[in-house]
Amino acid sequence: MTSSSVVALVVLPQRYNPDAKGKRRGVEDAKFEETMGEIASRFGGGVLWRYDSAPPRGFWWDRGVLYADEMTVVEVDIPNDATARQWLIEYARNTLGPRFKQKAIYLRFVGPIEVDVVTVDIE
Repeated sequence: MTSSSVVALVVLPQRYNPDAKGKRRGVEDAKFEETMGEIASRFGGGVLWRYDSAPPRGFWWDRGVLYADEMTVVEVDIPNDATARQWLIEYARNTLGPRFKQKAIYLRFVGPIEVDVVTVDIE
């Protein structure tokens, strides 16, 4: 079955923002697993791109300060419609922002793409 989809990329930090002493704790594995469970439950699956050595780095400006983070990326194919996009935007705002203690969550929608799920009979 072929369907029109969009690839959604959800960029998450590997470490929390610095505490009062400037220390950055790593985000617990359970938070990534919980996130992937929720994404899979809603959209049927997804990929967690997490690199322990040489992770991708994200950079952004906020009030004249340049910030940098080591990133983890969630990749998920979602239906190419406003309902799916809006759900993911609200999920990022209401769930991921607080869970990962972030002021903003970066989402990228790429597509549309064509997706085929190839099934194989395994005995």
